[in-house]
Amino acid sequence: NKRFAKAFQRIGLVKYDAYQQMGGLLSFSLALLDEDNNGLILNSVHSSEGCYSYTKAVQKGVCELDLGKEEAQALEKAMDESKI
Repeated sequence: NKRFAKAFQRIGLVKYDAYQQMGGLLSFSLALLDEDNNGLILNSVHSSEGCYSYTKAVQKGVCELDLGKEEAQALEKAMDESKI
């Protein structure tokens, strides 16, 4: 059971158009959290020039870096799952 506590259990996904030109909601923010709300936010931005991905660490439900709107929404969705 201790090992499961550190596994990703809470997921928040927000799909969006990064530049309102591509259509199809090809960009996304994905929050993956464990039982203690530790984990990461993966953001993938799709544009006509390419696709760029980056991560931000989350500790106890807080990210030390500024979050974009979609990243904050993904984190909130993942944290809301912890109330279930």
